[in-house]
Amino acid sequence: MTDTVPENSHWIVQLNYRNRTASFALLFAAIGVHLIGLGQGWVVWIFLAAQFLLYPHLMYLRASRSSNPLVTELNSLLCDCLLFGIWIGWLGFPLWITYTMVMGVTINLMVFRGPRGLLQATATLCAGIGLSLLFHTPHLAVYTNWVSNLLCIVGLSLYLMMVGNVAFTRNDRIREARDQLHESQDALQRANRALQQQLKENKLLQQQLRDMADRDPLTDAYNRRYFDVTIARELSFCQRHGQPLSLILIDIDHFKSVNDDHGHQAGDLLLIALAKLLNQNSRASDIVCRFGGEEFLVALPNTDCITAQARAEAYRQAFAALGIQWQGQTVSRTISLGVACFPVQASDAEGLLQCADIALYRAKKSGRNCVIAYANEQHSSTEEPAGD
Repeated sequence: MTDTVPENSHWIVQLNYRNRTASFALLFAAIGVHLIGLGQGWVVWIFLAAQFLLYPHLMYLRASRSSNPLVTELNSLLCDCLLFGIWIGWLGFPLWITYTMVMGVTINLMVFRGPRGLLQATATLCAGIGLSLLFHTPHLAVYTNWVSNLLCIVGLSLYLMMVGNVAFTRNDRIREARDQLHESQDALQRANRALQQQLKENKLLQQQLRDMADRDPLTDAYNRRYFDVTIARELSFCQRHGQPLSLILIDIDHFKSVNDDHGHQAGDLLLIALAKLLNQNSRASDIVCRFGGEEFLVALPNTDCITAQARAEAYRQAFAALGIQWQGQTVSRTISLGVACFPVQASDAEGLLQCADIALYRAKKSGRNCVIAYANEQHSSTEEPAGD
């Protein structure tokens, strides 16, 4: 028989094959020395060789070819117990041979089955001893041989060392696997943290890109594109909940002269100042937009016409008192404002914007620096959108 075992055999089958082959060979030697002293015939030697030299290979072949190698191998351990019990009873319980056999099979079963293995080993050994006593006169061995005893001691010691080495090897592999698992978990946690950080950065970048797309780069007020997207949603909400919405369209009076007299940088500072004023004097729900050029628009959800007019007047007064410093001069202007309300004067965004534009035009025509709310009477066809 060869010691080579198939790669696909269960590791317990391979382990027990190696241990059984080596330990049974030592037991063969120990019992053989004991039998020489007793002067036993050749029949006993045939049984001894079959048990301790041939039997381990037969048990391995049986387990390795089984559909369930592990169960078959664990049952083979019980067969070891039964046969050892028969030999112990037949030999008359020689001390070291008996002790070596009992400890060997008991430890083997306890390794794989724990306390239940101890009970199974004890019961099966007793069954084997009982079978031997049925066919053999019970007796206690008087003869002992120091060589046999020494072989038993050596064999049992080597067997225990093999068991200890197997336990160490398995524990070492478990520790390595646990360390690798911890390393994998740590790596996964680091990757997860990095991913979370990347997601946060991506969200921040997306928000920044949305802000860049939705806001005027000069004044940081919302732009016309954002207003067009948002106003429909705001009107729909107000309509569902029976709430008003007002628009205030704002134009800086004589803004072109600022650029002509002081330069475009001064004009830019004036636009920035107006956007800041509107944002500081608006609610979080209000929408402040730079509508184009020097025109601004403020949408006031859940705000009626009278309240919107009061807000527009507050804007007008605050801006009139505001001035910017440019090259040692104070630059100031006034604003004209047109107010329109939903649903009193229009039912959609386009109509509401047209009403606010007409109201702003009337404010311009009325001398500028004033607030005009859209009137429901039919406006003249000669009225045009407000301009500078």
